[in-house]
Amino acid sequence: MTEGIRVYAVHAVRPDEICATEVIWHAKTAAEGYARELSTDPGVLAGAVTRFVLDTPGDRTAVALFVSGQRQAVPHVSNDRRIGANGWIKHPTLRQRGQT
Repeated sequence: MTEGIRVYAVHAVRPDEICATEVIWHAKTAAEGYARELSTDPGVLAGAVTRFVLDTPGDRTAVALFVSGQRQAVPHVSNDRRIGANGWIKHPTLRQRGQT
């Protein structure tokens, strides 16, 4: 069996959310360079890189995290696939009626 094709997605981490993928790279080094630069943008807490394997549902791995241009330890990604900035996720029951 051959190994699947790997791609690297870069996301911006903001105070209350992790933004959708900004760009997908074939090369890990290019993705990490972009995430490093992204982490220095105003309003961005961090730039994160996640590795995905094409045609393999559920196969993803956090590979890099940059804050202010500096590499950080990669945080644990929970199995329920919810990640919140600063390690906290607002529970849905805390929303008021009419809010989405």
